[in-house]
Amino acid sequence: MSKNKKLSLSGGDTAEKFIYKPKDLIWAKMKGFTPWPGMIVDPPLDLLSQQRRANTKCVFFFGSRNFAWIEENNIKPFEGPWKDELAKVSKPAAFRHAMTDIEKYIDDPAEVDAQVNKSCGEPNHATEADFDKIRDGLDSEENAGDEAAADGNNGVVAHVVGSPDEGEGLDGEVNADSSASPATTPATATKAGGKRTPKAKSVAAASVKSAKGSATKSAQKRRTSAQQTPSGTSNAKRGRRAASGEAAQDADAASSTPTARRRVETDALLASLAAKRAPNAIALLDRPVVTRPETQVIDMSSRSNTLADREIVPSEQTFGFLGLGMMGSTIVKDLIYTGHKVVVWNRTIDKCQPFAEAGAEVKDTPMDVVEAADVIFCCVSDPKGAKDLVFGNCGVLQLKDLNNKAYVEMSTIDPDTSLDIGEGIKQCNGRYLEAQIHGSRQEAADGMLIILAGGDRSVFEECHSCFKTIAKNTFFLGNIGNACKVNLILQTILGVSLVGLAEALALADRFSISLNDIIDIFDLTSMKSPMLLAKGKEMAKGDFNPQQPLSHMQRDLRLVLNMAENLDQSMPVTSITNEVFKHTKRLGYSEHDSSAVFVRSRF
Repeated sequence: MSKNKKLSLSGGDTAEKFIYKPKDLIWAKMKGFTPWPGMIVDPPLDLLSQQRRANTKCVFFFGSRNFAWIEENNIKPFEGPWKDELAKVSKPAAFRHAMTDIEKYIDDPAEVDAQVNKSCGEPNHATEADFDKIRDGLDSEENAGDEAAADGNNGVVAHVVGSPDEGEGLDGEVNADSSASPATTPATATKAGGKRTPKAKSVAAASVKSAKGSATKSAQKRRTSAQQTPSGTSNAKRGRRAASGEAAQDADAASSTPTARRRVETDALLASLAAKRAPNAIALLDRPVVTRPETQVIDMSSRSNTLADREIVPSEQTFGFLGLGMMGSTIVKDLIYTGHKVVVWNRTIDKCQPFAEAGAEVKDTPMDVVEAADVIFCCVSDPKGAKDLVFGNCGVLQLKDLNNKAYVEMSTIDPDTSLDIGEGIKQCNGRYLEAQIHGSRQEAADGMLIILAGGDRSVFEECHSCFKTIAKNTFFLGNIGNACKVNLILQTILGVSLVGLAEALALADRFSISLNDIIDIFDLTSMKSPMLLAKGKEMAKGDFNPQQPLSHMQRDLRLVLNMAENLDQSMPVTSITNEVFKHTKRLGYSEHDSSAVFVRSRF
């Protein structure tokens, strides 16, 4: 492997970038796992069909002997100054097995290489000679098919009415006797001078049915009636076709061979289909392209005036924080600013860099954060992610004894998930508090959130300085699950209100009424609220910079409906609201602000 000085390794001290090639031994880190010994390999077929990010490599993991796509910034060479630190014997048994496996590979690589080759398959590069064989084979099969078709029809290729080779029949019609019967057979036409009279459409249809083996009485009646039809009718039809001019005769000359006629027929069919589908294709291409909102880099130097005016005495305890997303990063920034000692972890290690520079300590896994902190906060995007951090590999409960440490769940989750997490924490000698945060990103930056807490009262008291930093009001609601229920009820009110506002402004737009005028008048009514006014202004401007992502709002509505389903509670308006947000997500506005629901209502 060679070095490139332009880029830097994740977490490295020097500006080096290693370029990896197959068979290179490396350390690779997946989400929720410690760095694991592996090897760069060519991807197997099942991985090639999977979606993956840019700058990824296919890694074969020793021990488990499976494959995965890993980003290059999560890969390091196996040999290096970091090897002793990463290969500690205190890791789980599976990790020690992986270390033993890679050491065996270094001594004798034959077994692993055979397994990798079997999974990935040997490369099969087609040469130009292979393509020539395929082409010659297709041509020979096509010629053989033409000869067989000619033999089956006494040397004459079967004629299909309505195909481009009707020009040949038209030429014969002009020179033939006008009293010829439309039911003339191909053999008779050949004996009469090589001119074939095209069959009437009904006769052709009947012949196709008979070729397929259909001999019903209705088909026989149609065939009989077609043969008794006066010749003048078919001659008149052929006369109108002959009026198409010399262009049809030129096409007839170009399609004199059976193969050419068949190709012309195919081209004509494709052209007709393309003409029919053209409007739909144009409409699809003209759809507006939805650009993803730019990821906002957190500014560690900015300070909220509201937060600066508060007199906050930081706790002497160490606070861990799992998840540095939109809300988590803003909360951690405020905690660092007010003097709290913070230890952080995030799935994407690059997001930890600004906080490390500001004084926070960065850990490799959630388990490491739990070991270093007294109180651990968690703020991730959904219930599944919250459970994975607790029960997953290298998660919180990998420490069998939490030694009375406190775990605070700030992710928006349902009551059942909160109860499961709380029970797991208590079984490992820990304390649990659910602290649901209600508010937007800007409210978090200003320290104006609302905290809804439930669970262990002693943990609630220990987090007083943290809650005072990020919230204007804090409520303790008793048992585990109560805070989650109240938060989801508030989110239901918010979601339904947003859809109602969006549809009302969309109607005003159809009437060509100024949306700003509507918002100004709304501000003077008793219905006004700061939230609806702010969202209305965003809808009027078309500015959907995410303060509360639309995907999060739809997630909350889904959790509400699941909660109502368990109680047999009917919520038809909330259900329709959820469908509106789902449709807006399908339009590409998942990562935009929830006010982007206006786009769906408008268009």
